[in-house]
Amino acid sequence: MTAPAIGTVGLFGNPDKREIGEAIATARAMVEAAGRTLLVPRCLAPYLPDLGEGIDHETLAQQADVIIAFGGDGTMLRAARSIGETGTPLLGINLGSLGYLTDIPLPELPQALEQLFAGEWEPTRRERVEAVVLRDRHEQARLRALNDIVINMGPLPRALDMELRLDRSALGRFLGDGLIVSTATGSTAYNLSAGGPIVHPAVKGFLITPICPHSLAVRPILVPDEMTVELRLHEVGQGATLTADGQAATSLAAGDRVQFRTAADPVFLVKFPNSDFFRAMRRKLQWGAIKRRRARS
Repeated sequence: MTAPAIGTVGLFGNPDKREIGEAIATARAMVEAAGRTLLVPRCLAPYLPDLGEGIDHETLAQQADVIIAFGGDGTMLRAARSIGETGTPLLGINLGSLGYLTDIPLPELPQALEQLFAGEWEPTRRERVEAVVLRDRHEQARLRALNDIVINMGPLPRALDMELRLDRSALGRFLGDGLIVSTATGSTAYNLSAGGPIVHPAVKGFLITPICPHSLAVRPILVPDEMTVELRLHEVGQGATLTADGQAATSLAAGDRVQFRTAADPVFLVKFPNSDFFRAMRRKLQWGAIKRRRARS
């Protein structure tokens, strides 16, 4: 996919981050020096008071050619939710700790913007997962996520009685604390903490990872994303929930069916020629960081 010309830049960020003021000032200076237009949401407007009170996130997504998200992965996920179906590309600048989605550290912001304005980038497609909750054959909720959708037992320690089906074929029934259905993008999130594998973001599939299953035979599985994944809830405790990217949630009840499929609207991330998934994993997960002591002579 060819990189579109950048005329208008929108900012998105966590106003509570310590470095946000410095990041916004750097971005503004470079955007204005390049002769581009800068858009600021209301939550960040106090950092640039001479630009007015700011605009809402929906208008930001509609008018910007690219949105720069300052923060951690939580900020990036909120930005992905805010763009809706506009397809506006997102550039993540990491002001957090790990930052798998916001993989550009703040010191590299000037270089990233130079490449952005020079057209030395491409929008990389990332699929979203959509979950539909059915109760008595009626739709109760519909949620989308870039990383993952999680079914959790809630605050009371009572296991869920679940049945997993793939394209109408029963895979099995099991007890557990819940289930994670993640995209390849989300493989480094909750899926990784729950014992699931790391998957390259170019892989098109769903990772299905049980949370604390009461059987050693129930293991994570990777399935093609054209499959319909269905989870049937036979018994649930009080407070069972379905959560999308940890930001939107709906309650669940016994008898509910949750169907997962690829969402119609993907997210596009800004990627530069020097972007490398495995290099990022080495840096963030400290692969190969073990240092052996030298033997004394």
